[in-house]
Amino acid sequence: MRALALTTVATMMASAPVAAGELRGPGRFCGYAPIVDLVAGERIVTLEGGIHGGTFRWEGPWGVMTVDGVGWASRPGGRALPARTSGGAIRFAERRDKRGHVVAIWNGRRGAGYFRSDNRFTPGQLAAIDRVRLFQEGEEPSGCDLRTVFSWGDVG
Repeated sequence: MRALALTTVATMMASAPVAAGELRGPGRFCGYAPIVDLVAGERIVTLEGGIHGGTFRWEGPWGVMTVDGVGWASRPGGRALPARTSGGAIRFAERRDKRGHVVAIWNGRRGAGYFRSDNRFTPGQLAAIDRVRLFQEGEEPSGCDLRTVFSWGDVG
């Protein structure tokens, strides 16, 4: 019997001079579930993924964040802030956990993003998070220059 494994595949949706799994701005990265419109000086590096989510590193002049995106999420824990992000998501107050500082955003349905930093978030990082939009399982984002997709692969 052949075994199947779930693998994360970063695919280039348009030809560009970047390595597989990396996108430098300007450009649109469609993770699972964050959609990030990169500006000049920013970079995304895909890290890993699973059935309902994936992780990537987002770098910019404001520093580095690790982002866990979830396409089938429940409401994040913590206190929701009254104003929505410019991308329409509910943003949750910064909190600290065993992996560092975290800010979550949620689309009010099933899409969520968890942004992690070793230090307290800077105003530049919070402004970058404010630009992120979210999609969820069953939706297809458009205009992606680099996209994380999930594929069943034959390993046996």
